[in-house]
Amino acid sequence: MEQRVQYTLYIIRLRVHLMILSLSSSKERIFMDNIIIEKIWQDSNEIELRVTAKSEYVQAKQSCYVEDDAIMMNADKIEAYMKNYDIECYLEFGTKIGNFTPAFSLTILPSQINRHVKVEVDIEIADNDKRAHRCCFYVNCELGQIERFGKLLRSIVTDEEGAVISLT
Repeated sequence: MEQRVQYTLYIIRLRVHLMILSLSSSKERIFMDNIIIEKIWQDSNEIELRVTAKSEYVQAKQSCYVEDDAIMMNADKIEAYMKNYDIECYLEFGTKIGNFTPAFSLTILPSQINRHVKVEVDIEIADNDKRAHRCCFYVNCELGQIERFGKLLRSIVTDEEGAVISLT
């Protein structure tokens, strides 16, 4: 009988330990996925942004120049997405086609039933003159984080240089 009780206690401890490991690894994944945009510089309506996007698998950084109207238009697109999150929402920062400065895009995919969302990040790797190298990957988040990010995106236009917004 005593051996059976000890075995039961061992199984309970093992299950608790596995639950703790499971919770900590999912927290690490949640906090690891992020998109961070920093306002570096502004002159009239031109803004230099530095974006850092990271997932469980990759992290990429890039600077680009964007007009303030384009940032506001992207914030409007996020607001429209929040009214109908069953469709994709494409956001472009800078111009990805042509011989311009580096650009990046975010494609917010339709929300899953559990309100989890994948954002496809497409960042140019500025290691050549032809703009031929890009890094594309998913960042996982929740619907509420998308809504908050859209509101913060609007504020970066009027915020001081050095302002930082974050998806998570």
